[in-house]
Amino acid sequence: MSFSSDFRHITGHFRKTFRHHAGLQLATMVVLISCFSIVAGVITVSQNLDRILTLWGESLEVSVYLTEEASDQQKQKIETALQTNEKIDKLKFVSKESALDMFRDQMASYAPDLMKDSDLLKVIPRSFQFAINAKVPAEDHLATTQTIANSLKTLAGVEDVSFGQDWVKSYAGIVQGVSVVGGLFSAIILLAVIFVVSNAVRTSISQRRYEIEVLELIGASARYIRQPYIWEGALTGGLSCGLAVVFSYAVFSTLKDHLKSQVALLQLSAHIQFLSPAVIMALIGASTVLGILASYSCVKVINDGWSASQRANRK
Repeated sequence: MSFSSDFRHITGHFRKTFRHHAGLQLATMVVLISCFSIVAGVITVSQNLDRILTLWGESLEVSVYLTEEASDQQKQKIETALQTNEKIDKLKFVSKESALDMFRDQMASYAPDLMKDSDLLKVIPRSFQFAINAKVPAEDHLATTQTIANSLKTLAGVEDVSFGQDWVKSYAGIVQGVSVVGGLFSAIILLAVIFVVSNAVRTSISQRRYEIEVLELIGASARYIRQPYIWEGALTGGLSCGLAVVFSYAVFSTLKDHLKSQVALLQLSAHIQFLSPAVIMALIGASTVLGILASYSCVKVINDGWSASQRANRK
């Protein structure tokens, strides 16, 4: 068969499908668009949660608190260890007096009576503060910070190392949980997609069994009989995913504008992004492949006397 003949055969198949089974095709598309919209939403949420975690990791400032009894020699050893670490940047020493001044500036309006306490200087520790070097990849900042913190805690004269690790671990756990649950949920939805597409193709085949029988009797090749249904599954999967991406982007833009007006102080909206073009193409490609697989599972028996056997069974 020539390309033009195949093309006419496939387009004729589509015209018949949409003319005689428009309701079924519309219902199938609505279900698939809903499924792919959920998958796109799960991926978008997961990626943005991870992006926010990475951004916070970049802005972390680590504080190394010294014990009250730390000697000048121990202090010098800690400072040397920090200065020689190539992954550390913006290192500075904060004396008790400087720490007290910063504390007073931050708390003066909240607890003015506390600012008059003359014993505050005794309870405020000396510390070193630093950030992770910008040369370290952003996604590695948290792991690098944790590794450096663990090594510093073993040095004599170090009382504690703080970088907000409690909330970082909690948030990281949430991100991981969302990713795992979202992945499982998406897998279930994609299985449902295969079922929906195969059901639509199976219905189309069943309603055209007499046409298929004629093609079998005149000796049409398996490829000629099967390819319109394969293309039907591919088009159904790919087109519904593309429309789902458009719908998801519209919802995403609306929610982002709302987030921008509601939580402007957090400055999060500038960093929240929709799926990248690469992810969108991968998603559409995967949905097309799913449509092909679902269709092939239905048409693999065609051109093997399937239609005639179906009629014989009904007699």
